[in-house]
Amino acid sequence: MKKIWFVLLFSFITITLTEAQSCGYLLMTNNAEVEMSMYDKKGNSSGKVIYKVISSNGTEAKVNSKVFNEKGKELTTAEGTYKCDGKKFAVDMRAMLPGEQAKSMNMKDMEVKTNDATLYYPTNLSVGSSLPDNEFVADTYTGGMKIMSMNLRVTDRKVEGKENITTPAGTFECYKISSNQNVKAIFNISMQTIEWFSPNVGIIKTETYRKGDLVSSTLITKIVK
Repeated sequence: MKKIWFVLLFSFITITLTEAQSCGYLLMTNNAEVEMSMYDKKGNSSGKVIYKVISSNGTEAKVNSKVFNEKGKELTTAEGTYKCDGKKFAVDMRAMLPGEQAKSMNMKDMEVKTNDATLYYPTNLSVGSSLPDNEFVADTYTGGMKIMSMNLRVTDRKVEGKENITTPAGTFECYKISSNQNVKAIFNISMQTIEWFSPNVGIIKTETYRKGDLVSSTLITKIVK
């Protein structure tokens, strides 16, 4: 179960951050797809997440994500809403809660209740600026009884600089953004994350650290427009 929650967490981090700031790019475009590969601390494959736009009117999009393990087995799927008003980009943080979560955890009659939480990116990113903190809470019930609670806090988000990042999907000019993340569930974990964000694409690369040691990373490996 702990491994599943790690996968869901990394899925959440990527689905909530892998999106363009402009309303006309990538996952705001019908039928667009993004493949985000995940790696462990040694650089070995630990799976991938594939995002596909189900529908979009240019300012609001429904995006489906599927999480696969390193052997290609589908673990879970989710659906999230993405919005853009020209001044900021907004993601419903409930996107991390997949409809098939109960199946992936081999549990029946599972219900998840969440708070209303949104992750924001302003369109006027600049080096040295700070981004809004966010908090997401999810309570899991079965048979009317609460069996699990999860709280995710993303804080201290700061634009550290600009760098070019090359991946199998191309070369991208990115903003380097750092943040602290704390997860309280059946385990309690504090992490530090660095992400490389391209305004024309979204998150290109991430690195996650615990106590200064790299524990995982992600990288965009395929884009279909």
